[in-house]
Amino acid sequence: DAPIELLLYGDFQCEHCADVYPAVQSLREAMGGRMRFVYRHFPQPDVYPLALDTAVASEVAGFQGKFWQMYDMLYLNQKYMARSSISHFAEILKIDTRLYENSGDYRKLVQKIIRDFESGVKSGIDETPTFFINEKRYSGTVDFENLCKYCCHAEAIASRTTMW
Repeated sequence: DAPIELLLYGDFQCEHCADVYPAVQSLREAMGGRMRFVYRHFPQPDVYPLALDTAVASEVAGFQGKFWQMYDMLYLNQKYMARSSISHFAEILKIDTRLYENSGDYRKLVQKIIRDFESGVKSGIDETPTFFINEKRYSGTVDFENLCKYCCHAEAIASRTTMW
């Protein structure tokens, strides 16, 4: 029901994504229920060695209703990330990691990541982070003030079109 949708194509290993994480979190808090936030995976394993591992870990967490907790954990601890960190985060969040062992469930999670990536390619994504606000690519400065200004403008437009 939110008049604003903020879509982020990101990679949990991308340092630029981690740099904009605080602005996105502040915007999510400020907009509250007026904004729907969507995260789509755009892993770049040729650049970031743990890109696929972290994407899968977030989806395993999501399968158990803890995607956003893992999302936060991965971005807040990105600078210290190692393969063993992912298991540690899963323990902290009490995530059952047996999904990694169930090939059917694991395959579904990987397919979701691939669908996200392919939708990004179709949308012309070639780097992370990339934002869309109400299906329009955002090309402005990625900080709280500019994102908020753009979202409020989009919200005003959305409210005018729904009134008529």
